[in-house]
Amino acid sequence: MTNNSRNDLSDTTSEFYTEQKWCDDCNSYVRFMMSINHSYCVNCGGRVRLFSNNDSVTFQETVQRHKWQAS
Repeated sequence: MTNNSRNDLSDTTSEFYTEQKWCDDCNSYVRFMMSINHSYCVNCGGRVRLFSNNDSVTFQETVQRHKWQAS
């Protein structure tokens, strides 16, 4: 194993521990546990989703504005 491979693994592991999703019950981005069908907040146990409502709208607007660049 080379040093580069270890660094890649470390980066992947770091992202795993810092990834967050939106929890409506906590009203914030939180760490989560993932099951086969859904993800759940580690703080309150509620279901989480990728974005808050505001961030989802902003994301969709950005995608639509830049859609032509992908083709």
